[in-house]
Amino acid sequence: MIKINESRALIISAVGAGVLALWGGIMASISGSSAILLDASFNLLSAVVSFASLRIAKLTESGTSRHYPIGFFAFEPLIVVIKGITILILIAFAVGSNIPVILAGGREPALGLMAVYVFPAVVLCVLLYWACHIGHKQSNSDILKAEKNAWFINGVISGAIGVALVLVIIIQETSFGWVGRYIDQILVVLFSLAFISDPIKLIKNGMRELTLAMPPIEHTKPIYRSLKGLAQDYEIEIVDIFITKLGRKTWVSIYVDPKRESMTFKSYERFVEDVRSKVDKPIQ
Repeated sequence: MIKINESRALIISAVGAGVLALWGGIMASISGSSAILLDASFNLLSAVVSFASLRIAKLTESGTSRHYPIGFFAFEPLIVVIKGITILILIAFAVGSNIPVILAGGREPALGLMAVYVFPAVVLCVLLYWACHIGHKQSNSDILKAEKNAWFINGVISGAIGVALVLVIIIQETSFGWVGRYIDQILVVLFSLAFISDPIKLIKNGMRELTLAMPPIEHTKPIYRSLKGLAQDYEIEIVDIFITKLGRKTWVSIYVDPKRESMTFKSYERFVEDVRSKVDKPIQ
């Protein structure tokens, strides 16, 4: 199995995003395609955030400091929130700038240049998604989870440009040929609105972590299941459980009531170690 750690995956993602942003910017300026410009903007955003994420990933591994006594884990959901907000701003800009073009009668697409852009863009998006996916499986990093989701959206948008290109070529000599003038702008608006839930989800999940709210059920359910088994092993009753998550760090507070009259200190130590081993395992 190929191993890609978090830092390596982020470097690959950042460099790949930078290459795609440059490629998309050049092709958008030559072709005048709004869809390619939107794609290039996403890639530029991904490059900037990926380089920032790389720095944050190194900080979280550095442990604690005088000014950050519990570590730098809060920076992970913070960068996720920032990424979600910037994607929303890009979506608003894309929709706001393309609707007037549609109302003004569209624009003739540069088919040849769009064809040159699409294939390498889709291939690179797939490769970068795969690298982030492998890195996320091995590190369980929320940053890489956001990265791979962004590359999925990016790949779909790039692929949609190719689909639109084929449709325009098919209909351009028919009575529906006039639709080709609107394809580029309509694609941008439709895909911007179709994926608007993804950045909202990033912001929502990031803010939940920053405010130390209860994590989603997919994160807490395995912990509850493990603790229930431990309670039976140690003959104790779990009175209450409080779980908070900040980046890759999870804190669990457990209030217990021994079913027996007393619980020895050694037994308590073993219980704490067992709890820590269960909670410290990556939540898939």
